[in-house]
Formats: sequence, structure tokens, C-alpha cells
Amino acid sequence: MELITPNAAPAEVLRTSPARRFVQRNMYRWHRLIGLLTVVPVICWTLSGLLHPLMSNWLRPKIANEKLPAVPAPRPTLPLGQVLAQSGVRQLTNVRLVRWAGQPTYQVQVASATAAPRYFDATTGAALPPAADRQYAEQLARYFTQDSVARLVLAERLTGFTQDYPFVNRLLPVWKIELDRPGVTTVYVETLPARLAGFNNPARQAFLRMFNWLHTWGWLELIANNTVRVVVMLVLLGIVIASALSGLLIYGFMWKKFRRPRSVKDQVGWLRKYHRAVGLAVALVTLTFAGSGAFHVYLKLHADNRLAYVHAPAVAAAQLKTDLTQLPLNWATVQNVALAELNGQVYYQVYQLPADEAAATTGVSTGQPVESVRAARVTYYSAATGQVLAEGSTQYAHQLANGFLAQAGSGPAAVVKTQVLDHFGEEYNFINKRLPVVQVDYATPTRTTLYVEPATGRLAARIDNADRYEGLSFGFLHKFHLVGGLGKNIRDVVTMLSALGVLVVSLLGLWLFLKAR
Repeated sequence: MELITPNAAPAEVLRTSPARRFVQRNMYRWHRLIGLLTVVPVICWTLSGLLHPLMSNWLRPKIANEKLPAVPAPRPTLPLGQVLAQSGVRQLTNVRLVRWAGQPTYQVQVASATAAPRYFDATTGAALPPAADRQYAEQLARYFTQDSVARLVLAERLTGFTQDYPFVNRLLPVWKIELDRPGVTTVYVETLPARLAGFNNPARQAFLRMFNWLHTWGWLELIANNTVRVVVMLVLLGIVIASALSGLLIYGFMWKKFRRPRSVKDQVGWLRKYHRAVGLAVALVTLTFAGSGAFHVYLKLHADNRLAYVHAPAVAAAQLKTDLTQLPLNWATVQNVALAELNGQVYYQVYQLPADEAAATTGVSTGQPVESVRAARVTYYSAATGQVLAEGSTQYAHQLANGFLAQAGSGPAAVVKTQVLDHFGEEYNFINKRLPVVQVDYATPTRTTLYVEPATGRLAARIDNADRYEGLSFGFLHKFHLVGGLGKNIRDVVTMLSALGVLVVSLLGLWLFLKAR
């Protein structure tokens, strides 16, 4: 069967009104025009969409360990106050205990949250060399890869996101450690707190770069800005939706109005046949891909500046009147410590090891992203008196959330729910990276929820109703979580087949245009 050209119209069409006749006569032309406008972007999006399950699931490189083991913190010998005074440190923002080259060490943040911490031997009080943070990052990278002999190729501290370490990774600052080894060659680690931020091998790194260029159009932001990128993508996605709807109208609902017997001289009828068949088969997923993608991109008009929300005030060393070593702690059960400022007072955050040995995992990788952690019990000790603060974790989480809400320009609101999250879910998902966090729900018209990370004093995520609707739209209509109950592999297969169908119908449409010229 063949579509009617502008020069041929059946009697049935001629009997209709002029306006309707004009629409019917030009519908195919309009469909072809708007399809041509987006054929290249659609090919880019579908090709890169086919790559996503490969790089996030089947071809995802494996690393030996993705978490640090739950072990007791090294017990310091010298008091923290003495070490700080010995080195002339008068104020700090945080402190943790680490094993640097096997030795108990104070890791002290003395400046802003993006500055490299300083390291002091907790046995002698000696300041470690300026390269100590880099050396600790390398130590962590070698633990995660379980490779103590590979040659160090590069050690670079990142305080901003890059093409190879984009914003989707969320964590900053981090160290980029490259090792000369097979498999995983690049490891990104955060040193305060110590954790794995990301890892790649050369193939996945190339996939990620290609995805950034073809799917999210990072190149457009580089040559212009985020607003231009979002507006251009929204316009093109709107045209894709119009093309899908016009194709559905022509090849589906009004097919009897547009077809006529195929001529023996027709060389492209078979192309129209398959273009129509595949197009109708994937019309729904084309609309879901484009619609949910447009909603997702639209919310990117407002820059995600969560990293600007951090509570890390400078604390005078003189405020630590009760030293860390004077606290009544069972050091065999202490996982780590940190500092927190709450209502103008300074507290030690003491993280306890899990009570049951089964919970003290080694951090061995399962080959899939870490979806949950064991949230440690945290006790708040006053740095002035050494007394325990009742409900310290809840109080500190509320202070962080209330402060971030005010920083965003929102008025005060009542807290309706507070809970600790030790796993990713539908609303606070893997894309946010940080665990454990505290969820603080507010009684606002948009049902604002803030997720805060007390260990770092940072905002992990802010969710309002619009974000919830977009998350559901993107999860179910773009990533097909609707079939997630059948397993990740089945879901990825369905996603890839859908993207392949949209790619095929686009290529058939392009071929049809070229053959018909």
C-alpha cells in the first residue's frame, strides 16, 4: 500500500471540508519534515541507550572490594589537643582516625571542606608530609583493587567534576588514582570519610564518555551552558513526540484515508510497509522515552547545587576541653569518630561497630553496585564536659536539615518524620551515592524531604513533589522499572529491545526519504 502524495487525492478526501482536506493532504509531508529534524538526535539517543545496560550491568567491571571492612578504629596514644598544640593548629572543622601506612593517625580537616586534610601521627604527634593525603588515597585504591604491586600511573585530586568523573558521581573532593594493571585501572576515592567513589576500566570509560556526548549532550554544555543544552533538548524531544503522534495518526488511526493500491512501479512501498509496522509497534515506547526524557531534562533547568550545602564550621582547638582520649569508650567497639557542631556546642560523634559479627562485612564486591550499608550507632559526647547528649543523632539531623532549608530560602516548617536510611530505594536511589543518611520530612505544600549525611554535614538530596513525579516517570517510562520484578537482566533486555525498535523505525524512515527523492 502507498501513501497519498500531495498531487493525488481520492474522492473521499475531496468531499471533505477544505481545512480537513488541507490537513490530510499535508499530514504526511509534515510527518516527514519533523521526522527529518530529529532523525540524527534520535539515532544518537537510541544508540547510547543501547549502551547504557551494557556499561551499567553486563560489561560493568568488577573490583575486589567496594567497601572498607568494619574494624575497630586505631586507638590514639597522644591526646588530640596535645597533637594540635604541638603543630600549632588552632582551629579545625573535623577529625577522624585512620591507619596511615599501618600507623594510628589523626586525619584533621583544618580548612574548608574542599581542602586536603592534614595527617598527624597519633603515637608521636609528628606531622606527616604534605603528600600524606595522596598516599592515603593510594592506600585505599590498592585495598579496593587488592593490588599492592601495580605501578602508580597518576594521582590527581579532583575538586570539580570532569568529563571522566561527571556530576552523576556526586562525591567531591576525590582522588583519581590510575594503576598500571589489567581490569580496573582507574579508582576514585574519597579520603574524608574514606570510601570508594567510583572505578573504571578503559572500555567502560569510553562507554561513559560516549554516553555523555550522545545521550546527555554534555558537549553542548561545554560550548554553551546548561540552559542552552536543556532548551535545545526539550525542543527536539517535543518534535520527536509530534513525529510519533503524527506517525500514529497516519499509519494507525487514519490509514484508510491515506493508502491507495500500490503501483507496480513503486520502488519504496516495501519500505513504507516495514516503517509502518515497526513504527506502530514502538509508538508507545517512543512516546514514553521522549515524554519521560523531556520531563527529566526540564527539571535540569534548575542547577543541582547540593554540594553547596555543607555544615562544617571552624572549631577552636581550645573548645575541645575534654579530649577524645578521655572519653569513657570501649575502643574495641569504636569504628570511628568525627566532630559535630550542634546549637553552638562541639560534640564528638562516636560511631560504634555492629554488635553482631555477621554484620561486620569485609566489603568484598558482589559485582553489582552497593545498595545498602550497615548504619552504625552514633553517640554524641560533649567536647566540653564529656557527657552524652540524649537523642544526639536526631537533634543533629534536624539542625542540618533546618539549616539547609533556610539556606535554600524556604521558611521554617514542621518536621513530620525522621528516620535513618541504610539502603537505596525508589525515592532516595543509587544516583545519590551517600549512605547512611537521615531522612527528614517536612509539612510543606510540596512535601519537602531532605536527606542529610551527618558523617560529613552535607545535604545528600532534596526531594519535592515534582521530583517524585519525575522519578516515577523516569523510572517506569524510561528505565522500565515496571518489569523490575522479573530481574535486572530482563528489564535491561526489554529496555534495549525498545531502544532498538525506535532506532530501526528511524533508520527505515530515513531510508524511505532518501529512496523517494
